[in-house]
Amino acid sequence: EGHFFVGADNGLFSLISGEQPEKIWTINTDDQALTTFPEKEIFARTAARLASGHDPDALGKPVDSFKRLIDRQVKATKKQISGHIVRVDHFGNLVTNIPKQAFALLSKGKAYTIQFGGEKFRRIHTLYNQAEQGECFLLFNNQDFLEIGIYKGNAAELLGLGYDSVVNITFDE
Repeated sequence: EGHFFVGADNGLFSLISGEQPEKIWTINTDDQALTTFPEKEIFARTAARLASGHDPDALGKPVDSFKRLIDRQVKATKKQISGHIVRVDHFGNLVTNIPKQAFALLSKGKAYTIQFGGEKFRRIHTLYNQAEQGECFLLFNNQDFLEIGIYKGNAAELLGLGYDSVVNITFDE
């Protein structure tokens, strides 16, 4: 997608994007001096060369694959959607991996309960300010993922939730 990422092949690159990279290189390290922290010197030097316009093919050898981690996936049945918090933003809002499309498909006029931690909610807002100050809100954000927040508060701290916390939506019969 027009970007270069430099780092160890430890699986983290697979979490940056769901898309397959256009090309992958392994960095040439033959000319590097031995050091106690080679990644720092190798990665920084390689990033600087890329930023100054060097051809990536001159910096390493193309490879076919890289290590992939399995990111948390949403699980859905006719009765329930189960997801996770995948990001805490700088306001303390909790962004889940539950897409609006899955919710819309399964909810279709059914009542629902959204549960996380010890909390249960039966309403999704459309705007942040529809909640009162200090009140918890749920909405689908501009990327169409369910987000949990506290209006003019920090949901991560006040609800005691963070990355990988479970969020369930149960639909009534």
